[in-house]
Amino acid sequence: MQRFYPGVLSLFLVISLLSCQHRQNLEPLVPANALAVLTTSKTNIELPFPALNWSKVLMPLSKNQTGILYISTTQTTIKISQIKGLKWITQTQWRGVQFEHFEDGKGQKWVLTQIKKVKYLAHEAVLVEEAALAFKAGKRPAWITSLSANQLQFNYAALSDFYGLKGDALADLCNNVSLDLGTQVGHFKGQLQFVNTPALVEQDLAAVLNIAPGSARSFVPYFGADRALPQLKPESAFLLHFGRGKISQAALILPFASNALAQNALQELAGNYGALAALNYQTYTLQPVLDIGLNALNIRQATLCVFERFLVIGASENLMERWIDAVIVGNTIAKQLRQPPSGLWMRLSADRGLGILMAQLNQILNLQLALPDPIQWEGEINGKSWTFRNAPNLESNNQASAELWQLDLPQGKVTQLWAIEAWDLCLLETDQQHLLVLDLEGNVHWDKKLESSLVGPVTSVLRPELGQTLVYFSTEKSIHALQPDGQEAPGFPLALSKATTSGLCVGGREQFLFYSSEDGRVYGMDRNGQPLSGWNPGPKIGMVKQALSYFQSATEDYLLALTEEGKFYVLDRSTQMHFPAQTLKGPFTSSPQWQWDQLSQRIVVADGQGKAQVFTEKGESFSLAIAAGLSGATRFCFADLIGDGRKDYLTANGAQLFLYAYNQDDGFQLVFKKSFKGQIDGLTAAGQKENARIICSISSEHQVWCFSAKGKALNRFPVAGDHFSFFPAQEIILTTIDNRVYAYAL
Repeated sequence: MQRFYPGVLSLFLVISLLSCQHRQNLEPLVPANALAVLTTSKTNIELPFPALNWSKVLMPLSKNQTGILYISTTQTTIKISQIKGLKWITQTQWRGVQFEHFEDGKGQKWVLTQIKKVKYLAHEAVLVEEAALAFKAGKRPAWITSLSANQLQFNYAALSDFYGLKGDALADLCNNVSLDLGTQVGHFKGQLQFVNTPALVEQDLAAVLNIAPGSARSFVPYFGADRALPQLKPESAFLLHFGRGKISQAALILPFASNALAQNALQELAGNYGALAALNYQTYTLQPVLDIGLNALNIRQATLCVFERFLVIGASENLMERWIDAVIVGNTIAKQLRQPPSGLWMRLSADRGLGILMAQLNQILNLQLALPDPIQWEGEINGKSWTFRNAPNLESNNQASAELWQLDLPQGKVTQLWAIEAWDLCLLETDQQHLLVLDLEGNVHWDKKLESSLVGPVTSVLRPELGQTLVYFSTEKSIHALQPDGQEAPGFPLALSKATTSGLCVGGREQFLFYSSEDGRVYGMDRNGQPLSGWNPGPKIGMVKQALSYFQSATEDYLLALTEEGKFYVLDRSTQMHFPAQTLKGPFTSSPQWQWDQLSQRIVVADGQGKAQVFTEKGESFSLAIAAGLSGATRFCFADLIGDGRKDYLTANGAQLFLYAYNQDDGFQLVFKKSFKGQIDGLTAAGQKENARIICSISSEHQVWCFSAKGKALNRFPVAGDHFSFFPAQEIILTTIDNRVYAYAL
């Protein structure tokens, strides 16, 4: 006897039918209570009579226990006493049928009966006896369709019930499932027989996939007779599951003819099942209810939301917020598919319902089918029959989800965040002036209340004499230097007599500190906060709101400052100008940037006319069009992405993203251009060649994108977010929307 338990869901062995020269129809020979049939010749070598054509049937024995019945229709009479290696034991008789009991060379006991050239074989006598009597009585299973070679058929509803699968939306509505095992490796086709003709609207399916999150582990039509649904009269219904095992959550999508009908259905459910206070998330309204009565789906205290003409009933508020994030950034099932589905489309998780049966069958029978997880099938419905084939994605379903974790912060909405790579931590500021540090697993290390909001950049600086890296930044009236534990370094914070407008700049071998103030002057200090000679105060150059930049060559110091009036200054250590101030046209959205090495010495400012003004050490300049002729303020990032040693020109102008680089043969050339629905308001880049990563955010669309140096979007992007920080070494992006933080793996 072979034993199968629902805990591991050891599935069934089924009939193995060799393609032979003479074969009686198998369908009337299978017992009426059979669970599954398989027609293949791969396992005959394990039987006492391997030369004959045997088929296998999975039979129920008792609760949680099954046995295997073998059937052969080969026109040869078996004489056990004449077969070497077999030991005849005894003969029994029941209701006029004789049963031979024998033992094979491995000591295994068998029972055989032969009726009109039909042979039944099993380890358990009860299986052979019941099969023989059912055959004589003419009883056959109603669920089997015409069998062919190399085919799997099973009674979906009976198997689901036998193994105690709960919450399976298809089991009560499906009769037979058959799978052709003779197809090319990695390709699948078969049929599913419904009990009744399913009422599905193909237009609903295509539209639903456009609002269904791509993270759904399963997606099937739903025909449940729940008390809450019929009264709403939806056109159809679809059931989705997210996550695995005990943490899995369900959701239903109900299509209606219009948004007004979907809203009416939401109000009716809310009125009937105990409406709680509605919530706003992004641009959508979430309506929690006390108990909607979808107990079979484990949806009780549900959250309702309307997308276009679809009412979604989700198992939790958190699930619906993630759903909204996916819809906003376009991470939907429709975006994953190579082409729109034809007819009915399903996604089957290997740990749920029909997906369980398929995955376990593949494992137990060692069929070596290339089953993805989840499985995806599509095909046309003809009456009660659905003829399906595999429907692969644009990318492998075996890839893990890009999202690593998410966290809601009670300290307010996140307004800015920075990657502190030296700490492997992320620094975040909220609208309630909280400064927090998160690690890359979503743990808050410390929370510090500031006197006012941060101004300008955040800079990490290695202090060897202290044995640690400090993080420098400024608020309007203070300069801070934080240690990894969140405590201020000795001597900090420093109070400023006049508010800074540019924030703090840290640079040079001596790690000097510079900032501009509301009086139009630039001030300088050493790394411990002591005033620098000539910089307390420094020169008066005008209002500076863009961050200052400071660097040193072997012999010179360069402080770059760009005023709101468009005056560009390059000062040396003694406050003198390297060349006369230059007048540029604003407005400006990026600070001056530079490259100063043996390959190239240049300072670049992106102006308000879609051009880069490039300056040499002596003040000689020329302009480069970096926005394909567009005017207006240009966001600018200066980085060597191509990997030739010269920094490239990454720019964002409105809703357009450009990368320009020097080509040895063709000079200054456009590498790629991208267009978006909203304005780009965040831009950064890191890495070179195939490891280059370009990241931008469009907060009006709540999207964060990641591209290669060739302009190709990485898989699974965009992701949800208004602001972001990037950790290149770990290839992790943290994004935020309001008070929620997301972590994504590239």
